[in-house]
Amino acid sequence: MPAMLRAPAPLALLLVLGCGADQAAPEAHVEAAPAPPPAAAEAAPAAAAAPKLSATPAPPPRGPDVNLRDPAWFRQTLFEGATLVKQGRSPADEAGLFASQITMTLPEGVDRDACVARLKEEVGRDVPELREEDKDGRVTLSGETENYSVTLICGEAKGRMTSFISYRWTKLPSEG
Repeated sequence: MPAMLRAPAPLALLLVLGCGADQAAPEAHVEAAPAPPPAAAEAAPAAAAAPKLSATPAPPPRGPDVNLRDPAWFRQTLFEGATLVKQGRSPADEAGLFASQITMTLPEGVDRDACVARLKEEVGRDVPELREEDKDGRVTLSGETENYSVTLICGEAKGRMTSFISYRWTKLPSEG
C-alpha cells in the first residue's frame, strides 16, 4: 500500500493548506485499519497461570568482611626505617575469614633480639601469651586471641635482618 494512503490525515491537511482556507478540500475516503489482536489480553491468563516463585535470600558475598580491621600492630611502620619487601592478603574463605602478612627488611643496627623485643612489646598488648621458638637462627613467636592467630618471625634472610608478621582470622568478632 502506498505511503500516501496510509497517512490520509496529513494528506488532507496538506490539501487544505495548499488550496487556501477559503477552498474546501476534496473528500478523501479512509478505511480504518484493522485493530491488532489483543495480545495483552491473551497473555494475561497465561501470566496468571504461571507458578509463583518464592524469593530466597542471596548468599553472603565472599571476600573479606568489610567490618574486619587489621590489628593496630599490623602495619608497615612497626619498625622505624624498615623497607617493605612484600605485603599481602589471602582470599577469604566461605566464612569471610582471611590471612594477612607483611615481610620487611629491618634497618642496619636492628638485630634479632631487638626485632623480637619490638614484636613482643607491640603485639603482646593484644596477644599476651606469645610462644617463642628459636630454630635455625630464626625466632618464631606465635599466639592466639579470641578471633585471630598470629605468627611472627625475626631472622636473617639474604644477609639482612628481616621480620615477617602475619595473622589469620579464626572467627568473626561478632560470632559468640
